Amino acid sequence: MTRYHFASFVFDPTSGALSQCPPSGEPETVYLRHKVSQLLAYLLAHAGEVIGKDALLDALWQHGEYRENSLTQSIRELRKALGDSAQSPRFIKTHPQRGYQWICPVSEPPVPTEAETTSSAAPFASTPAGSPPADSAPPNTTALDKVRRRTRASWTVAASVLICLVIAVAAWRLYPAAQPESAEQASALLVLPLSNETGDPQLDWMALGLADMLGVSLGQQGRQPITPPAMANLWLLDNELSWPALPGQIRTLLQQKHHRVALSGSVRLHNGQQVLDFQLIYADGTIQQGSIAYPSLATATQAISRQLQLMLNPQRAPASPPVDESTMQVQTLAQGRHLLQTAGAYKARKYFEAALVLQPEDDWARIQLAQVDLLLGDWDRARAQLSALSDTRLQHDHALRAAHAYWLSELSYRSGEANAASLTEEAIAAAELADNPMLKARAYQLSAQQAWNRMDWERHQQDTVRSIALLGDSHALRQDADKQFYLGNPANEGLEKSPTVDLRANQPRLRKALNFYRQLHDQPKLAATQLAIAQNYTFPLDQREAALSDAIARYRQLQQPYELAQALLYQGFYLMQLHQGKEADRYFKEASQIATGLGARTLLQDSQFYRAFAAMDQGLDQRERGGHGPVPVQLKRASDAFHTLLAQNPPPQMQANIHLFLGWILTQQAAYEAANATLQHAERLASQQNMATTLAYIRYSRMRVALAQQDYDAVIAMAQYPVITRLQAVYLARAYFETGQAATAVQVLDQFRRQRPEQWQPDDQRRRVHYQRAGQGQPVTLAAEPNAHLVYCETDWLTSSSPL
Repeated sequence: MTRYHFASFVFDPTSGALSQCPPSGEPETVYLRHKVSQLLAYLLAHAGEVIGKDALLDALWQHGEYRENSLTQSIRELRKALGDSAQSPRFIKTHPQRGYQWICPVSEPPVPTEAETTSSAAPFASTPAGSPPADSAPPNTTALDKVRRRTRASWTVAASVLICLVIAVAAWRLYPAAQPESAEQASALLVLPLSNETGDPQLDWMALGLADMLGVSLGQQGRQPITPPAMANLWLLDNELSWPALPGQIRTLLQQKHHRVALSGSVRLHNGQQVLDFQLIYADGTIQQGSIAYPSLATATQAISRQLQLMLNPQRAPASPPVDESTMQVQTLAQGRHLLQTAGAYKARKYFEAALVLQPEDDWARIQLAQVDLLLGDWDRARAQLSALSDTRLQHDHALRAAHAYWLSELSYRSGEANAASLTEEAIAAAELADNPMLKARAYQLSAQQAWNRMDWERHQQDTVRSIALLGDSHALRQDADKQFYLGNPANEGLEKSPTVDLRANQPRLRKALNFYRQLHDQPKLAATQLAIAQNYTFPLDQREAALSDAIARYRQLQQPYELAQALLYQGFYLMQLHQGKEADRYFKEASQIATGLGARTLLQDSQFYRAFAAMDQGLDQRERGGHGPVPVQLKRASDAFHTLLAQNPPPQMQANIHLFLGWILTQQAAYEAANATLQHAERLASQQNMATTLAYIRYSRMRVALAQQDYDAVIAMAQYPVITRLQAVYLARAYFETGQAATAVQVLDQFRRQRPEQWQPDDQRRRVHYQRAGQGQPVTLAAEPNAHLVYCETDWLTSSSPL
């Protein structure tokens, strides 16, 4: 068989194998996608010629609206495989307005040895089930011709066979929960997302939808454990692989994950049919490949999976297909599933609604519809969908019951209901019973978020670790695209920070997740990742601001009101660090309106708290930082709003913060005794809740009150507490200075600079010089210390916003 030799490469057009033999080291072989292989063969056969685009399109592509885009993509992919560059080409030269030219000398290699010819599997062209054997075709007939002819002959029969699939929504039930290192895992099949090479964006849904359908169908036939495309995406991200990945990279991934084989492929159009070009890439280096054509691949999923099973397990005939369901419903669900992961719930909803109309008894379609209703803020409709599920099926289908329990708990959490935590525990138990890794991961993520909200850092860490482990861990750094996201989120929201979350370490994780979701065109996850980046104060300010604006814009486009309200709250919180209370209130007000419309009690309470916070900012004296003076009417508005919130008996964490802010208002009004009593109450609440950062804020606020009263001994008495904020050190040093202990004041500042260098500022150095001079007997004049309310958050959160 003819092979081409050029530079250090050998190319076999029959198998699509492109081998590179470097001067030193082992040869590396990759298997090109079918269309890329055809393109390379054509260019090599016409080496030295300038081939016009039209000639290439006529030779290799059918007439269609998107074929020129497909040619451009194939040229790009071929250059990548060759390590070539359009700017400095060694192989393919672009002639603007004319076409492409193969410029590297081509020759025939030596005749291969027997060992070389038997080292890889022969190419395999699969045919529809029930077709005559391949050797019945006339001589010189290509594999694709044979497939096409048999497909035409058998399509009338094949079209009448309805496919029994519950695709994505039932994938939790059908995909086995493969565990690393097990005996089952050694035979597992990794189903990778497919590439849409049709050039038609309307068929993009096949990338995940058809791959999901094939995975479910293969799992139904029970030949080996199946790892679905969603998990495959996580593993690709974990290994920093772009998609489509090269066969050698996939082989390494299989070996790392202890899988036997991966299914990779692409979809194209040919003679009015959809063609699946596939490769079965084995961990041992073997590759089987072929092409299967049907007028509709989605409606032929069972037939395709049976043929794949024959290749995977040639010694065993595939099991008989299960009872079939509506072909149209199967494809409708697949399209909805794809849109949910790419364009969001709004665009996916009509497909799930249509699927339920086609099959009113399909509880999995109803579950999926409940999910999109929840995301779109139609919570009553989501509850109605969940309530309509069959009690009998819930009793007998563990996966269905687990999914039902999860979405009930998510609804309860978003609504702010008291039973959210108990429902989440029930969801975890149901997912454990179903032994479904994806459902367990989701339930643990929800539990981790609830633990974060109540500042139970130990439980948050436990649930996060459990969730990440379920996503498939091979080494230390692993969120989906999700794993990098979950590792990097939650970031930093509000005053308190988990001691287990390393925001700086989260930076590269979130960057990886962002890039990966961009490759997947996953709009919901892109929005969530951008919000997590905005909340991570270790990112540069301009990046955080851009990420936050992007997250808000995406959530508006996705029409997900709950997530939008959360992003709006953080936008307002961000502005509060800049003391832009009036502008921040605009975002808090919109979030409050959304929460009211949703009936989200906790979200509404948070919005009301932040609106009171913004009013306080507009009322406190900001002249030290070049702002306005005190505005009594705004202080009264804030005080009234805080007391209204206290009457609602909010969570103790919020109560502690409210009393802290009331203490600031009273201090501004020079009501020092009342301020101190209010701050002491806040201190008790914060101590009970282990709110370390809030405690530091409360204590330096009490220090500031004592300084105003010239009660320096009271300030020094608080030296017993850890100094973790800058104002604690500043106020304590001033108290020592006022009591004639200038040397001790210098020591306090020096110690703080050693322990918290990121918070040290030029004014602190000036203070130190003044205290040092005073210790030497020189006269010094000091201005009043800054007010406690001038810093709303840790100075390492937003250093540039600090007034000093």
